[in-house]
Amino acid sequence: MILKSSHQPVYREVLSQALRTAWYDRRYWILSLLAGILVSASAYDAMARSIRAVSLQSSLLNLGMGKVILQTLILNAQKSETIFALVSGVEILLLVALLALFIIGLSCIAQGGLIFALGARMRGKYPKLREAFHVGAGSFWPIVTLNLLACGGLCLARFLTSLPLNWALDQTRLTAYLVYIGSFLIFLPIVFLIAVVQIFALNAVVLHGAPLSAAVGRAWALFTKNWVVTIETAVLQTLLSIGIWILYIIIYLFLMIPVIVFFLAAAIIQSNALFMCSLAIGTAVFFAGLVLTGAFTIQLQYATWIHLYRKLGEGGIVPKLHRLVQSITGFF
Repeated sequence: MILKSSHQPVYREVLSQALRTAWYDRRYWILSLLAGILVSASAYDAMARSIRAVSLQSSLLNLGMGKVILQTLILNAQKSETIFALVSGVEILLLVALLALFIIGLSCIAQGGLIFALGARMRGKYPKLREAFHVGAGSFWPIVTLNLLACGGLCLARFLTSLPLNWALDQTRLTAYLVYIGSFLIFLPIVFLIAVVQIFALNAVVLHGAPLSAAVGRAWALFTKNWVVTIETAVLQTLLSIGIWILYIIIYLFLMIPVIVFFLAAAIIQSNALFMCSLAIGTAVFFAGLVLTGAFTIQLQYATWIHLYRKLGEGGIVPKLHRLVQSITGFF
């Protein structure tokens, strides 16, 4: 006899609320785009980026960091015919660095603003973008520090993983392949842990005004106490995000049918103007859909973790795996 579980399924409520928040609160999509530059709130995205970084870093280890920098400087010096050209290159490099710092700072402010705005919406309030940016700016330094800590932890994990990976790439023995696989089996959970602790700590800093150390401690406690729920949420969130991107591709292909007709017409009548117009329309539709889908997906991911953070703080959440076992066996 299958017993009905007395526990309420949290995922249906969390994901449905996150979907509504992502769609109906489109005024915050600009915050989502800016926040997603550094933190997309997707565990899958964090792991995918780290895997690519590990592959690149392991190849650079063959040269050595000092040798890479030296070769780059020599190459730039050889290309610079005069001292003025070299100085101009340094000025451009400084401008690019300043622009990068500005974008990073804006992304950190947007992270705080987005979490504040979505958290306020859960309480029935409707904060304006100006208020969200103001709150994000007020939490700027804790958010920057948290991003730096997460980045440092990921870089350290990538470096430690790259060492056995670099050795394994030069070998052909079975042991090398086992080391290759084992390094990733250790690396991916670390990346997932850092990503989850970071997003939980961001919630504690912005929504509760917690100091950085207390926020990280609270995030760690929530994860260790509810790690099964967290993993299940990350898996469902990833599947939902993939489904959204598949839907975007389907809609885009459908919208491209008239554009393809225009391309064929341009080829038949040999009209360069019609061809360029069709190309511009197709490109505009592609990038517009890409930006809108990205904004919706990032806001969905942030909203999922904010809703889950609130649920975990309230307590009483039982993992779906436990509820499934209970419904079948009647135990636990």
